[in-house]
Amino acid sequence: MLKLNFFPAGTAVPSASLELADLRVAGATLWNPLDRGLIATYAQGSWKHRGQHYATLAVTGRGCLLFGITRDPTIVSDPIDHYYFIGPILSANGVPIAKYIAQQDMWQGMVRPMWWNAMRILSAESVTAAVDESQVIVLNPWEPHPMQSATHYVDERPVKPAEPRTTQREGRSRAWVVATYNVPSRPH
Repeated sequence: MLKLNFFPAGTAVPSASLELADLRVAGATLWNPLDRGLIATYAQGSWKHRGQHYATLAVTGRGCLLFGITRDPTIVSDPIDHYYFIGPILSANGVPIAKYIAQQDMWQGMVRPMWWNAMRILSAESVTAAVDESQVIVLNPWEPHPMQSATHYVDERPVKPAEPRTTQREGRSRAWVVATYNVPSRPH
């Protein structure tokens, strides 16, 4: 079972908490399909739950990140003890792994170069009921992809296209086009 704790700004003690087995994230919305419905929304730097604003939400209890549509998940993480939604940042065991980008209503990976608009955090006990593990990729969210050559930084500045160069490859039933971009380097 997962526990979701709500922390107001500047406090180390949660002022509210919920227990659930399935937490769904769709853009800036946290919800539960079973009995909780809408749980919280993110806007203007805080998470709103039942009329109150919270700086941090913590999910504890060994949960797995699950990506893909409900009936056909594609990526699942190993169980992680703590997830934190600190403002727009999602962390796993204290390591920032994604940032919510409001302009796209999507999450951008901070370590892995991936974007997504929806994910689930399932209790480790619930994963086997939701996932055929032979059909998914196991993901460690804070390890860079082996093909990634450098650290990926979240940057909300506009991205300029590189020289117009594309690579095409045939997928199963569709053609994929991959474009390259020059992202301005971020000062350290």
